[in-house]
Amino acid sequence: MATFATATLLTLLLLLRTITCDDDSSAFVYAGCSQGRYASGSRYASGVDSVLTSIANSAPSTPYANFTAPTDASLAGLYQCRSDLPASVCFPCVRAAIARLSSLCAWAAGGAVQLRACFVRYGNDSFLGKQDTTVLFKKCGGAPGTAGGAAMRDSALGALVAEAAPPEGGGYRAGGSGGVQAMSQCVGDLSAKACSDCVSAAAAQLKAGCGYASAGEVYLGKCYARFWGNGGGGFSSSGGARDGLVGFGLVHAAFVAAFDVDSLYLSLSPAEF
Repeated sequence: MATFATATLLTLLLLLRTITCDDDSSAFVYAGCSQGRYASGSRYASGVDSVLTSIANSAPSTPYANFTAPTDASLAGLYQCRSDLPASVCFPCVRAAIARLSSLCAWAAGGAVQLRACFVRYGNDSFLGKQDTTVLFKKCGGAPGTAGGAAMRDSALGALVAEAAPPEGGGYRAGGSGGVQAMSQCVGDLSAKACSDCVSAAAAQLKAGCGYASAGEVYLGKCYARFWGNGGGGFSSSGGARDGLVGFGLVHAAFVAAFDVDSLYLSLSPAEF
């Protein structure tokens, strides 16, 4: 049977897109696939199928779950939906994420897909229960704001950090200040303290990196956070390419540092999906 390194470099596939705070729940955010591969018909292939099937079967009933392959204890998978959304949104999102994995990461030993309302990951790199505040994608945009708007943003993000630790199973948090709203979501394998620490790191990234932008979002390895104006301000297409490339560079640096190997990146246009 083929063997795979427990730490695999993810090839990040970033879709530069125009988004608003009320995007479709299955809209694509980012994906990553390991460069390690497995063979069709192998025990590892059977394990991947088992993990992804278990994820699909669980999504209609709970916003978070993790599974280990019965054929390989080192192979695990998880999914996390936004905890405030009903199963009628979670299940289709998870199903769409698995379809993305099947097409983008076919035969990859590990893979992850973040859609607007859910996240799915599998692999043999011992990621379950481990904190990860690596910045994978960050974008700031919308109509230019003011110092007052930035202050409200910082207050809204601060409310996410100050909120009481969420229950196990993935913590959704929401906050607001004046004309700015914010939300965050942790992956359910984190402890309450680790979730709070991850949200704090995400909020710090947005405060430091988004200037006077009226909307922003950042995705870390185990959580994400967003802010937007009450008017529904999102990311303008005129700034999308520039902002997306900033996120692309952050992904490149993060994974080269984490795995210390050469990297390969592919940027996809909407037509390629």
